[in-house]
Amino acid sequence: METLCGLACCFFVLHTVKNKAPLYAVPGIIPLLIFLFYILFQLIPLPPAVVAFLSPEAFDIHQTHRLITDTDSWMPLSVNIKAGLSEFFRYSTYVMFYILTVQLLSIKGNLQATVLTIVLFGGILAFSSILQFYLTDDMALWFRHTPTNSIVVGPYANHNHYAGLMEMMFPIVLGLFLFYRPRISNTSLIKGIAEILSQEKANIHILIGTSALLIILSIFISLSRGAMVSTCLSLLIFSFFLMNRKISKGNTVLLIGVILMTALSIGWFGWDQIFERFAKLKNTQGIIYESRLDFWKDSLDIIKHFTLTGAGIGAFSHIYPLHRSIVSERFLTHAHNDYLELLAEGGVIGFTIVFCFLAALFYKTYKTFSARRDAISIYLYMGSITALAAILLHSFTDFNLHIGANGLWFFFVAGIAVTSANTGIRKQSQATRLSPVNSGITKTGAGLAICAVAVFSMAYHFSNLMGLFYYSHIKNYTVSAGTPLPTIQKIKKTAGFASRFDPFQAEYLFMAANMTWFMNDMKPSQDLFHSSLYLDPLNSRYLNRYATFLARQNESERAEIAFKKSMQYDQSNPEHTFQYAAWLLSKKDNEQGLSYLKKTLEMDGKFM
Repeated sequence: METLCGLACCFFVLHTVKNKAPLYAVPGIIPLLIFLFYILFQLIPLPPAVVAFLSPEAFDIHQTHRLITDTDSWMPLSVNIKAGLSEFFRYSTYVMFYILTVQLLSIKGNLQATVLTIVLFGGILAFSSILQFYLTDDMALWFRHTPTNSIVVGPYANHNHYAGLMEMMFPIVLGLFLFYRPRISNTSLIKGIAEILSQEKANIHILIGTSALLIILSIFISLSRGAMVSTCLSLLIFSFFLMNRKISKGNTVLLIGVILMTALSIGWFGWDQIFERFAKLKNTQGIIYESRLDFWKDSLDIIKHFTLTGAGIGAFSHIYPLHRSIVSERFLTHAHNDYLELLAEGGVIGFTIVFCFLAALFYKTYKTFSARRDAISIYLYMGSITALAAILLHSFTDFNLHIGANGLWFFFVAGIAVTSANTGIRKQSQATRLSPVNSGITKTGAGLAICAVAVFSMAYHFSNLMGLFYYSHIKNYTVSAGTPLPTIQKIKKTAGFASRFDPFQAEYLFMAANMTWFMNDMKPSQDLFHSSLYLDPLNSRYLNRYATFLARQNESERAEIAFKKSMQYDQSNPEHTFQYAAWLLSKKDNEQGLSYLKKTLEMDGKFM
């Protein structure tokens, strides 16, 4: 996705330069660019005093690394550099796609063709997903098996994410359905039906209506509670737009008809499943309880500790184990609330930047929309803004915007909102109300920046793939004291190749450190351990292994810090507690050793 988007942007820049085509200003682009720079700012090494001032909690984490490695290096604000880099290129792709959408859909023919394609794509996907949901068992796209604990709908293993995509399509399709409504004169019912069917718009109207019905039906069939609620709320927002623009009563009646038809169609499939889904919000005591509440509580604790700058964009899964209130082996990658996750990762600064983008987008487009008289532009804008509102409402209970396809679609819909408010559809209208970028320096700079980011993005993902390719040859090896030396050397060499291609992946350095240790080459092994811990200072497995390494070197003070931090960062792993207990007993600290051994047995009886 990111590579193809980068290539598309490069070709667009070349086309613009070659044909001297206009480049239009994009609403909200300044906050988006600031956000990208902010992600990079979180990743660059800063003096410890600066980090201590901006993020005392991040300073404490990196300071622990400095203590156990006995080094004096600068430190980033983020607790995981690799995750931050990946997020930088993901958000860069979103921004490039948003820019590209605005530029291309400023041509009215492109805009009309695109939204009709959405109608066709949405209807086909919804129809296929409904059939797949009832005719297959846990299979995505009819052929890919998924985990048994997932609710598969369409191409998504998670029903919430499928519903998130469809709730961004439905309002746009609904807007087109109302626009293409055939107009009839005051006549009898039979003559009215005959008049409707004789109109050229009738076939398109029926096709779009069928697509809209299938899309909203698939949302309810997906059993995503958040999507059902946000879709209903988005219909209220759409209705508000209809009343605010004082559009014909016929469309209001038609909208009510769509709602009634949806209710009847869902009833045909059965409301029981939906009621049962909402009933699961109550526990056995009849009290409303959802595991998300625990996630949100823990996320608030992260926000409390990383208030200003956050733990680093993309670092939620790395910082969460340190703050979770319920010890569990379950690995949580997202907060199930995009707003809390943004605050946890980006802090107040990151959250404010994103809010400024949304505010600029809504303000600038709505201001232009208020003066529009083109019916299709009005309906498209109402549909696209309602679609954005739907996913933003759903984001209170899920992490749709962290799913690549859904995040990209969000910015695509944002581009449709911009162009529907600004692109002239009627012949006598101006081509677009967007301001052209007249400065040659600005156009050149923008083109070079887009091409540079696209090239770096492609290089980054190529290096990731090459690193994974080399690592795939060695990741399943189990090394012990009896492993032949040539095998150990081969693994070390392969891990070295992987880390050269992807120097920000700590796992490759960690593998090389272990192999070097097996070869009794202590100084290089120690340096590799230091590098892996610098990139991923919260990795309890790395800390536990390095603690063992230090213990073998009789570095008791640093070993104890590393052992304790490994247990603190992953409280659900009995292996780390057992290793610490064994080390304490080997040092004749029987009281503490037995205490931690008892704790190990309480966590997992297999250590008996």
